[in-house]
Amino acid sequence: MDFILTEINKKETTKSEFKSLLMVVLLAMLVRTFVIELFFVPTGSMKATILDNDYIFSTKYSYGYSKYSLPFSPNLFNGRIFASNPERGDIIIMRPPHDMSTRYIKRLIGLPGDKIQIINDILYINNVSISRKRVGKFIDEKGVEYTKFKETLPNGFSHFSYKLKNSDLIFKHEHSNFGPYIIPEGHYFFLGDNRDESGDSRAQLGVVPFKNLIAKAQFVLFSTKEVLWDSNIGMVDQILRFGTWLSSIRFNRLFNGMYSQDAGNDR
Repeated sequence: MDFILTEINKKETTKSEFKSLLMVVLLAMLVRTFVIELFFVPTGSMKATILDNDYIFSTKYSYGYSKYSLPFSPNLFNGRIFASNPERGDIIIMRPPHDMSTRYIKRLIGLPGDKIQIINDILYINNVSISRKRVGKFIDEKGVEYTKFKETLPNGFSHFSYKLKNSDLIFKHEHSNFGPYIIPEGHYFFLGDNRDESGDSRAQLGVVPFKNLIAKAQFVLFSTKEVLWDSNIGMVDQILRFGTWLSSIRFNRLFNGMYSQDAGNDR
């Protein structure tokens, strides 16, 4: 009899543990879908505000929810629910219209109805040039030097942008001049803070519909110089390089906010 009771208790305990695990998984999925999400940045288009291999903590609720906020983007509803308009200067994770299988992260510059023009690297919004001051330089981990500028948008928000040193001859036509262009209703214009190495609204990205916005970037949660998993090498080599990856953690970037006055400093 004691044996039977013990077996019943074991089954009940196992069932209870399984339900608890299921609840934890469900809660984690709900948080990731509706509250926060960790976004890995593999490229340097937002350098030096965001570096390649940064893990960005983002809030999903900032602009409400569209189908792209949900896993697998199911067609449960049209447009956005609980929508809130983004503001100039926000750093936003989105689905790029030209490649809906990926996600981009860029800075919001232009709002619906704005006239955008770039003349010799100076940004004009509705025929008024923004404030742009050279404030120093940034040298990345590969020794590439950038000129650092402080830009102030019409709403008073200031951020840093970066130009490759002596990039005029290479990028003058493609990156330094754009427009004029009037942003359609319901769409937004984005630029990368790394102005010479960003595929943004000046190029293939174009303007982005409101429904494609996913989340607002908030701060750097984790960052490394080396990527954790290199798909080009074998398992043994992958294990052997773990120490290299560990030693490449950028401790001075952890928990750096996206919108502080120091964002984008040479770290």
